[in-house]
Amino acid sequence: MEPTLKHSVFLSAALAVTASAALYVLAYFLFTIHEEIGISADVALPLALWACPIVFLGSLVRYFVTKARPDGR
Repeated sequence: MEPTLKHSVFLSAALAVTASAALYVLAYFLFTIHEEIGISADVALPLALWACPIVFLGSLVRYFVTKARPDGR
């Protein structure tokens, strides 16, 4: 794998895992504390699992677009 591609994939994976874990914690405590919302705290895990690939692909596209620019920013 090219160094730029490898770097982008690892950064995207790290960002996706971090964002997914943060979403899980926030959603779990939001749904636990605010029961008036009417959503079970069990929904936090599927939300986090869906967020992981979405954030991964979004950040990977962003890194590729950034690296494809002529100025490299």
